[in-house]
Amino acid sequence: MQIKAVAFDVDGTLYPNASMYLRSIPFALRRLCLMYSFAKVRRQVRKQRPVDDLAQTQARMLAERLRISPERAQERIQTEIYGTWEEVLDRVSPYPYVRECIKDLRDLGLAVAVTSDFPVDSKLVRLDLDGLFECRLWTEQSGYLKPHPEPFETLAECLGVAPRDVLYVGNSYEYDIIGAKRAGMYAAHRVRRPVPQTIADFSFADFRDLSRWVRAVVA
Repeated sequence: MQIKAVAFDVDGTLYPNASMYLRSIPFALRRLCLMYSFAKVRRQVRKQRPVDDLAQTQARMLAERLRISPERAQERIQTEIYGTWEEVLDRVSPYPYVRECIKDLRDLGLAVAVTSDFPVDSKLVRLDLDGLFECRLWTEQSGYLKPHPEPFETLAECLGVAPRDVLYVGNSYEYDIIGAKRAGMYAAHRVRRPVPQTIADFSFADFRDLSRWVRAVVA
């Protein structure tokens, strides 16, 4: 096994999804129809291929569900889903030892990246993790969402290495682990209990264990 770079998913990987969901309840209750419809659209888009323009496609699909114009749907996605909802992260903390793990990987000479199906930059600032990554990718920039191969391939290009040299760290078995492995990457699954017969190369709950495992691999 040869690892030259490590890439992290954000939501549910660098911080607990449960904390985000709990603090999102007031936001979601005021926008039940929007949140439900957007979740449905996202699940559908993840299975769709080809997608000519991801932003326009999901706006059109959301518009059909909400019976509004695509322009209004796009505005609501940008201001509410990608904007107001993200403010909840001001009261959410990363998992313990996340920052220490990332710094440890950098000290090993590994390139470190981060990616998410939602806008990345301001989210990292809110989590106080800004400035730790050589590469930051919002998957929509690739034209597809995980588990399509394009986000993983674009991430490898950003890092300047082949997919086979990347360890991808994520919490979603369906989107992160399966997607990364299909793209030819190694995969580490952040999960409390390993999935039976997992295809992940490593499963962990404590970021100190991830650091130790990577250190042993690259030693």
